[in-house]
Amino acid sequence: MHPTVENFQKRTTEFLDAVALFPDRLRDIAPEGEWSAAFIVHHVSDAELHFAARYLHILSTDNPTMIYFDEERYPETIKYEKRTLTKSLASIAGIRSMVQEVLTNMDENALTRITTAEDGAVFTFAQLLEKADEHMVAHTEQLKELRTRLQ
Repeated sequence: MHPTVENFQKRTTEFLDAVALFPDRLRDIAPEGEWSAAFIVHHVSDAELHFAARYLHILSTDNPTMIYFDEERYPETIKYEKRTLTKSLASIAGIRSMVQEVLTNMDENALTRITTAEDGAVFTFAQLLEKADEHMVAHTEQLKELRTRLQ
């Protein structure tokens, strides 16, 4: 089994633990030019939704076009400041649980399925999983570092 598939649940737990250890009173505080813990959670929720759609698309369609999303626009256009942390956390837990089930039940050869980005770059399913894994790890570390600085 691919290491990213093996680590999928571990990464989910690490992220949710990092959020759980973040004091409620500090979740909406953002240092100058940075995101608050709440914004990080909303961002991960949105990204996980996009990643899951890509996974399902690549598994069910031959060489689909990979849809790009501009995550830099999300905080303003999707109004992160008005979103509820508990709903974004529920989204992350639900999406990752569903994806975990898909990954557990898929054939290993599915990891070689491909998708083509709008710029012509080709990615395998395994590469998409690795990119998403790196994303989750980076934001888990971001939460831990932010908590340390704010306490």
